[in-house]
Amino acid sequence: MAQNLVLNILAKDKTKQALGTVQRGLANLRSALFSVQSAIIGIGGGVTIRALVRTGSEVENLGLRFNFLFGNVKEGTKAFDNLIGFAARVPFSLEEISSASGNLAVVAKDADDLTRILKITGNVAAVTGLDFRQTAEQIQRSFAGGIAAADVFRERGVRALLGFKAGATITAEATIKAFEDTFGENGRFGKATEVLATTFTGTLSMLSDKLFKFQLDTNRAGFFDFFKNALVVI
Repeated sequence: MAQNLVLNILAKDKTKQALGTVQRGLANLRSALFSVQSAIIGIGGGVTIRALVRTGSEVENLGLRFNFLFGNVKEGTKAFDNLIGFAARVPFSLEEISSASGNLAVVAKDADDLTRILKITGNVAAVTGLDFRQTAEQIQRSFAGGIAAADVFRERGVRALLGFKAGATITAEATIKAFEDTFGENGRFGKATEVLATTFTGTLSMLSDKLFKFQLDTNRAGFFDFFKNALVVI
C-alpha cells in the first residue's frame, strides 16, 4: 500500500514536471512567434512576404526554363549564376535582366554564350536608350532571323550602327558577327554599359539590385521552399 502511494506521488510529480515543460515550451514558442510577427510588421509584413514569394516564383520558373533550354541542370544553374554576376556589374535591374534572359537563352549555345549575349544586349540598350527587356527581344529576333526581323532596331538606327545598308539582305550569321564586332567586348560600343553605370540612373539600378539579391538569398535560405511546402500541406 505504501509502495503504491509512493508510486502515485512520483507519477504526479513526473506529470507536473512534464506539463511544466510543455507550458514553458509553449510560452517560448508564443514569444518567438510574437517576435517574428513584430519583425515582419516592422519591415512591411504582407508586402514583404508577397515580394519574396513573387521573386521566388520567378526565379524558380527561370531556373527550370534554363535547365530545359540548356539540356541539363548543371548548365542551367551555371547560366543562372552567370546572370546574377552580370547583373551585379551593370546599370539594369536584376529583375529586368532575369525576365529578359529567357529570350536570349533561346539563341545561346551554352551558359558562357548567354553571358556574351547579355553583355552585347546591355551595350545595345545603353546606346539606344531601350529598356533591357525590349532590347533582348530584338536581339533574339536579330540572332534568329537577321537584322531585318528586328523592327525596333531599324527605327533606332541600330542597323546603320552595324554598318548595314538599307535594303540589303543580311543573314543571321552576318548579323551576329556585326553585333559582336560593334557591341561586343572589343567593339566600338563595348564599354557603353560601364559608362551608363556611372550615371544617377545606373546608381539607382544598383540599389534596386541589392534588394532583389536580398530577396533571392532569403529564398535560397529556405523561405520559398517552406512557403511552397506549407501550401502543399494545406
